[in-house]
Amino acid sequence: MAKLRLGVIGIGWWATAVHVPALRQAGAEVVAISRRDPVRLAVAQQALGVPQAYTDWRELLAQPLDGVIVSTAHHAHMEPTLAALAQGLPVLVEKPLALTSSDSQRMVSAAEQAGQLLMVGYNARCLGLFRTVQQALAQGLIGQVRQVNLVFSDNYRWFWEAERVPPAMTAMLRASGVPEGLMGDGSLDQYWRRQPEQMGGGMFADIGSHWVDLALWLGGAPAVTVMALTERAGLAVDCFVTAQARLANGVLVSLTAGAGVAGKSQRQLTVLGDQGLLTSTWSSWDMTEVQVQQKGTITALTTQFSDLTPAAAFVQALRGGPNLAPAQQAAHAVAFTEACYRSADSGALIHLS
Repeated sequence: MAKLRLGVIGIGWWATAVHVPALRQAGAEVVAISRRDPVRLAVAQQALGVPQAYTDWRELLAQPLDGVIVSTAHHAHMEPTLAALAQGLPVLVEKPLALTSSDSQRMVSAAEQAGQLLMVGYNARCLGLFRTVQQALAQGLIGQVRQVNLVFSDNYRWFWEAERVPPAMTAMLRASGVPEGLMGDGSLDQYWRRQPEQMGGGMFADIGSHWVDLALWLGGAPAVTVMALTERAGLAVDCFVTAQARLANGVLVSLTAGAGVAGKSQRQLTVLGDQGLLTSTWSSWDMTEVQVQQKGTITALTTQFSDLTPAAAFVQALRGGPNLAPAQQAAHAVAFTEACYRSADSGALIHLS
């Protein structure tokens, strides 16, 4: 089987340490990368051994490719994605799909018109135990799902309060394989995640996008009504968010997000059904244990799928496998997040079509 020739637009630390190694492990060839900063682009090219590197992603798209990964800042997802789709190229784009519902729907429509794959980089959808939970709920393991409750907390205040990347974070990036030159001098002054117009808001629009998508995926439908409150807790952006929603299938969703909680990251999931409940508590990304309670009995749910990364899942999809994170469903997560901010600003219940 011939190797797939792929290009990566936005070769930052995540694409360098995660996407490129995963693509290669899945049997694909990374033939071109792009980044606006020529110095950091050169660092990435040398570290990864990629033959072609461009400061303009349009030049990258002019090369013979079988697919593209868009791993730019949030606000810069749409333009290269639309251009790649227009050229008949399948795309894996990082989450969130876009900053607004109108932009996300434009991207979905472009993929449909081009007849091309558009996948979004949601980690949970590619991990075995998460996929097992979603399948079990869809198959009625606890009866009809009635409510999805998800709590997630992280400590990201330093994004807005610190002047430089904390030493512990620098050490983590270095250990993950990010070359020194790609991290720059560690200054956060111009970092795009500190710019709400590039982020789409606070961490709820960034890391929170993963958990919004997870709640809608497990709930089985997009939201039709959303109510939310936010608290900045002294920051320039939202630090704490609580959101309540009703999905199109009647399922209720409750999300509690804290981006300024000191200590280890924590996630708690409870799914209530007519015939039981499903619970899990974990840290970091991948849940390690899921319990199912039915008629007074507690059992552990065993995974039915192997773990994948979004990049590996993208390669499998290019070879005829399923799209594990379809853009249309990712657009529902954008609409939910957008509705949360609208509700928090206006104090109103937001109705979505």
